[in-house]
Order: sequence, then structure tokens, then C-alpha cells
Amino acid sequence: MSLDIKIVPFNDVLDLFGEPDASSAYSLSGHVAVSVSSPFSLFDFKRSTRLLLQSLSLTFEGHSEIFTPSTGYSAVRLCTMTHDLIYGEPIELSNDGHDNRDRPCAWNIVFNLPIPGWLPASNSHGIDDVGVRYNLFATARFATIDEDHHASWSPFSALCSPFRSRNRTAETLKAINLRRFIAAPGPSNEPSEASMCNFLINSTPIASKTQRKFPSEILSKIQVLVSTSEYIDMDATEFPLSVRLRTKDLSAEECSKIQLKHIVVDITQTEKFRARSSPGYLAQYPVPPKNLQPPNVPLRDPSAMSTVFEIGMFSPSHLTNAIARTFSLLPATESGKYVLGENNYCFKDDPEEETPTWYTINTSLPFDTRSSNEIDSDELSWAGQLDLRPSSSGPLFDVHHDVSISLTCTYDLEDGEVAEDSLKFKVPIAFGKVPAPVPSRHWTPTSSTSTMDGQPAPIYGPQVDLSSSALPAYSQLYDRNGDRKIDYSIPLPLYTPRTSTSKEQAQISLVSPLPFAFDPSTSNVDGEKQPKLNHLFSSHPDLPSSTNIRRPSII
Repeated sequence: MSLDIKIVPFNDVLDLFGEPDASSAYSLSGHVAVSVSSPFSLFDFKRSTRLLLQSLSLTFEGHSEIFTPSTGYSAVRLCTMTHDLIYGEPIELSNDGHDNRDRPCAWNIVFNLPIPGWLPASNSHGIDDVGVRYNLFATARFATIDEDHHASWSPFSALCSPFRSRNRTAETLKAINLRRFIAAPGPSNEPSEASMCNFLINSTPIASKTQRKFPSEILSKIQVLVSTSEYIDMDATEFPLSVRLRTKDLSAEECSKIQLKHIVVDITQTEKFRARSSPGYLAQYPVPPKNLQPPNVPLRDPSAMSTVFEIGMFSPSHLTNAIARTFSLLPATESGKYVLGENNYCFKDDPEEETPTWYTINTSLPFDTRSSNEIDSDELSWAGQLDLRPSSSGPLFDVHHDVSISLTCTYDLEDGEVAEDSLKFKVPIAFGKVPAPVPSRHWTPTSSTSTMDGQPAPIYGPQVDLSSSALPAYSQLYDRNGDRKIDYSIPLPLYTPRTSTSKEQAQISLVSPLPFAFDPSTSNVDGEKQPKLNHLFSSHPDLPSSTNIRRPSII
């Protein structure tokens, strides 16, 4: 006799939305199929089977692994949770009356597991199948009933029965793929463009080795404001970038001597591998404690590299705590250098105005999903191809993206020579996956009620697509405060006037709306010279301020 178990989730891909959040959870539902089959007897016919299912547990476990020649092999258990699907007394399973069927008898035991919303998405790197992986493990413990009675039908079974245990175990696993999207999918009739994010740059000059030094008191008075998308769709081919410059507290003579020569832009991806878990990550998310981490508690489904290190087949001579690689995502046909022309004294008119205008450079930066940089075979084996990855953070593996910008300026000195200097800085950007828009729900009358005038009033309800097996995320249905989200794409039902006598009419007080002012004037940033940006920021005359202005890292 045999008992088999199989994990059947509604969907083996679980979609997560937004930033990792320790206070959120997602539903992973399905059932565990428990099947019982009858063995053949000595006379080549099946007999009924009776089993006592003592327990059935389901465990969701995730782990992160890395392997590099510099750091060696490291593993972290991200989460582990076990749910018992059978409570109380054991359950007797029998295929009596169905033992002659070609297929075994099966019982489906449903489950619904809350998956933490802070978990990193599934990924892999290198050729050794290491990375972040998640699995469902099912374990069933059962005992046979009346086995000694049925053993008389088979001499071989009677001979082996003293050496067999009546209590047995059946196990199985199912891989679960976690995908993270930047935001929850919206209606198809709404635009999905990302908002712009602004970065205020502190002028930090880097003097040229071949030219005379640019006066630092002049260069420090140049203000730089960089705007780019809050997030970038990995399926896109380019994203917008805007660089704005203006001067502050400079005389007319000083402004007339500054020339903007060229700008160099690059898109970089940095992958960092760590031998030990990041302390900041452990403090932010509820990773299992050290006593539940390998090697104290081994992983249930590790990669092959785990065995290689356990038996000592690979022992690097020098180990480091971390290693990183950085490569460009610009296409091979793009240099990233934009020459702004001769005699580009863009700040010469700034002192004449009460508030200096912004000199604006607008462009769209193209990127490739695979870098054109060369990679050696050793790096390919442990880090994989130079592919575009989503921006993410994990205990052992991080992926960060930046836009590196270099602004080269010249200054006319009194002796007729020209000093050249550069402003170099990095602006963080985020790549991610954008979900496909959700088709608008069509609303049709589902039932009707009778109004006072005898005409039926339709009641509108959604047409539910029962073919979809994936459950919607909580964030798609409710706000963070628990209120149900309103889908404004769904039209309200038509107004039906109510006919009643004057006694039945309620007293209605009309409240006039509050007056408000709306300024339709806007400014365009498509030209080289842009009007004041007071419609984007506060009306501070010296420095633009906004709640979403950030300060990037300086090279």
C-alpha cells in the first residue's frame, strides 16, 4: 500500500507590490492532494487499503545563497513557517469500494498561508543555481491498519512484516516563485507614467590636472537640480533626465565668464555580494535568529554548492567580507557625452533678473538589458551575465543603480587663459517591473427593485472573472488604513427621480461650494532657457524647495 502527497497551489507565482514592508502579507492558497492506492496481491487483484493519517504539516521556507571565489559560500534562512493542516484526532483514509479504479483515491486538504510582504524576490546568479529561492514542503505521517491480516495473502509480505514499521512518512516539495512589482496594477484607462523625483546637488568641484584651477568661490555658487523618473520600467528602452543649472550671488562680470562646455552621463549597475548578513537588513526585517540559521539548522533544499563546501572540496586561500562589480548599461553606440557648443555663456543674463532662471538640459537616456562590457569566464561562473536586474536589497546580495553625471565648466581668467573644472555626482535611480494594467470591470444590471412609481431600478454589480486563479493583493483592494479603495472608472447608476407627496419630501439644505482660485499658467521645460519653476516648488526666491527633493551622493 502507498500514500502519496502533492502540493497544488492555485498559482506557483506569488506577486508582491511596492517596497518591501514588514507590516504587509500576501495570500498563498491551494490544497495538498493526499492519494491512497492499493497494492497488488499474490493473485493479481487489488485489495482495499486503510490508513490512519496522523498529521499533515505544510512549511514555507525561503533562503538566500551566494558563492564567489573571494567570499566563499554563504547562506541565510530568510523565513520559515509551519502550519498543521490536520487538527485533533487522526483521520482514517480508506479506498474501500474504489480499490478497482485505475486512479488512486485522493483527498484535497486546502491551505491558505500568509506570506510576509518584506521578502525579497526570487533570483539566481551564476551557473551554480544560487540566489534567493522559496519552497513549500509537505510532510504526512500515517500508520497502516489491519496490515497483518492482509499480509497472509502474500508470503513475501508476511516474511518482511516484522521488519517494517507501521508508522511511515511521506514528503514532497513545490517551488514557489516570488515576483516583486513596483506598484499594484491600475485600471487600463489610467496612465501608468512614473512621477518625477528631484535631487538638489551641492557643487563639489574636481579640478583638472592639465588646466588651471577653476575659482572655487565661483564654482560653488552654481546650483544644480536633477530630475528623473521615480522608477524606471525594465521593459522600457529609455527614461527622461533633466539637468537644471543657475547661479546664486554672483556679479554680472563673474556670470559672463562662466561657460558650460559639455555634459557626460552614464547609467551604472552595482552588484554587491557579502559573506555575512547586512546588520542594517537584519535590524529592519524579522529574519530568523542565529540559532535557526545554517549550519545550526541546515537548509531543507540547498544548492549543490552547499555540499561542495561542507565536504571541503573548495577552500579559498584568502577570503574577503564583500565583493562588488559595476558595469554600464548604456548601449554600445552611445558615448553619453553631450557637447553644448561654442561660446555657451548660459549664465550671462542671470544678474539682470530678480530671480535667476534655470538653464535646462532635457534628454532621454537609452539603456540596454544586457551590458556590452566584456566579462571573463571566471566572473561569469559566479556572478552571471551582465544583465539588467531590478533594484533590490537583501541580506547577502544587493543591486543598486545610479546615473553618473559630469558637468564640465570653463572660466575666463584675467590673463586671458581659461580654467576648466568639472562637477561630478551620482543620482540614485530605481529599476523595477511594472505590472500589466488591469482591464476595466464592466458593470451590468444583476437584479432590480421596484421604485415608488412602479418602474424597476437597476442594481449594478461587477462581472467577476472566475477563470482567474490568482488572488488579488490586499493593497489592490484596500488602503493602508483599511478603507476599501474606490474605483473611479466604474460609472455610478443613472439617477431616477423619486415621485412623492410634499409631506414625504425631506427638507434639504443646499450648501454653496467654497470659492477657489486656479492658476492655469504653467511653464515648459523643452527649450534651453526655462522660466521660473515656482509652479513646481515653493516661491522661495533663492533656492527651490520641495518635499521630494533629495540629496544624492557626491563622487
